[in-house]
Amino acid sequence: MKNKFKKYILLLIFAILAGVPASLISYLFLFIIDKISLDTIQYLSNSILIIITPAVGGLLVGILLHYGTLTAKGHGVPLLLSTIKSEKTGLTKSDLEYEGLATTITVISGGSVGLIGPIIELTTGITDIFGRLIKLELKEYQTLIGCGAAASFAAVFQAPFAGIIFSLEVINKNWSIKNIFYTTVSAFSSYYLFNLIKPEYDYFLNFSLSIRSLTYNQYIFIIVFSFIISLIGWIFYKTLLLSDQWFSNLDIPLYYKPAIGGLVVGLIGYFYLQIMGTGSNLIFNINSYQAPIKIIFILVILKIIVTCLTIGSGGSGGLFGPIIFIGLLSGLLIANLGVILTPSYVITPMFLAICGVVGIFSGLIKAPITSIILILEFFYIPDLIIPLILVSFIPYILLNLSNVKSIFSPDLMDQHL
Repeated sequence: MKNKFKKYILLLIFAILAGVPASLISYLFLFIIDKISLDTIQYLSNSILIIITPAVGGLLVGILLHYGTLTAKGHGVPLLLSTIKSEKTGLTKSDLEYEGLATTITVISGGSVGLIGPIIELTTGITDIFGRLIKLELKEYQTLIGCGAAASFAAVFQAPFAGIIFSLEVINKNWSIKNIFYTTVSAFSSYYLFNLIKPEYDYFLNFSLSIRSLTYNQYIFIIVFSFIISLIGWIFYKTLLLSDQWFSNLDIPLYYKPAIGGLVVGLIGYFYLQIMGTGSNLIFNINSYQAPIKIIFILVILKIIVTCLTIGSGGSGGLFGPIIFIGLLSGLLIANLGVILTPSYVITPMFLAICGVVGIFSGLIKAPITSIILILEFFYIPDLIIPLILVSFIPYILLNLSNVKSIFSPDLMDQHL
């Protein structure tokens, strides 16, 4: 009994401390590495170097993969989900170093990836190492991994409740009272600590939203949009698999593959700079973003292509950022089309942009509850709940019926290796 109590106290301490690496790693990536990336892309814009830089970055990442570890390839969360199932397949200190370095190179050189996935992987990787050092039993070890995921999600989005649900729904998939308690401790630990480091920080959706109950016509519009965002999610999924398959079958040395992917990204980015890097500048300023419908459509398509090329070729980074980008612009695209084609059905563009994020999150990450809670933490408007449920669960159901796995599925990107 005494040993059991001691174990729970130790787990509680580590759950609290999970907020430390979550906050520090989030700050490093979001406010240092991402800024360097934005400055580099802007500095090289309209120069031939913007084409070459992602290729050079891809070559460096390819060399890391060839001489280092393949765990740095892709978007780390699948490796985390694989790790959490067994005590024998943990992340090493070397894995974390290569992952951090490969992601940094990919992002700074303009590769189309996000930073949230690597933040989650690195944070949970640290909790993973400590869990093995103190020789926790499998269930307690899995709880600690879930704590790391909740802490990092809560720090990045400043949404502790969504962080808790994300860990329970996507990472740990264990809804026991004990697990909920520890993930809650970690989520709020990182939430408050990051607030101390960076007060008044908003990752995205940092604008107010005022909307009344939807009309009957607007509900029809939401349902139709749910089918459209499901299709966009399906296209992203299939393109990602196609890119992974093509590069896996390409009979050249491994270290050349990310360079080829980077070169194509650079060529596209020369003409459409917004699709390069994390896209955080557009995400942060989405409420003031204005562009012709044709440009928005092109950016959605190109962002899908360059993200799948970056990840499929072996680049390192996350997928959260790109799908937020795609979801927001998809919502704006359909809202603007609605103004022209069906003005009596149309919905506020910013609300539909939010719905785009919810729909693509739910369909591709298989996290419908997380998606709803995340948005409600940003905009607590009771009238939003029903439309958010519709736009969350319709893509979730449709993409499940289409045999679309979670983009975080551990075997998704391995099936062509």
